[in-house]
Amino acid sequence: MASVEADPDLPKEVLQSLESFHEALGKVDDAFKPLLETSVEDIKDQLDPIECAKLDLVVAYAINSMFWMFLITQGIDPKNHPVRQELDRIKKYMGKVKDAKEKKQASMRIDQGAAKRFVKSALWQPNSEDKKECKDKTQETNVTTEEKPKVEKRKSEGRASNDKRKKKKK
Repeated sequence: MASVEADPDLPKEVLQSLESFHEALGKVDDAFKPLLETSVEDIKDQLDPIECAKLDLVVAYAINSMFWMFLITQGIDPKNHPVRQELDRIKKYMGKVKDAKEKKQASMRIDQGAAKRFVKSALWQPNSEDKKECKDKTQETNVTTEEKPKVEKRKSEGRASNDKRKKKKK
């Protein structure tokens, strides 16, 4: 960056302020170079609609902020200038874009309470008669499963005795 030329009539504080302003202006220029080198349409083609709106708002806010600074350098109070209303309007739209983005993200999240209610209502719930039938069937199943080892034991004993008889006949 080129430094601000020293003027013997200016106080040292003013020169330091001018130097820092000049550096900040260089940083702004560096930040806007990528935007200025490519067309807006090319940039917007790569973005979704919410991101495009954010880009438009950031550019508008930056331009109006620079105009605000220009007014200050000209000795005009920007607080009473229409640029203030424009900056407020842009801030309002930034809030709307932020709300839209939050709503989009909120719709992507799962409402766990609603999911539980949905699954619970979709599942079969037995009434009192069904519960009695289920208990009866469960008891029958328990009795059957308790009897199965005994039945298997008898079958194996029967086979063993049949095998003995066959051996005796031979």
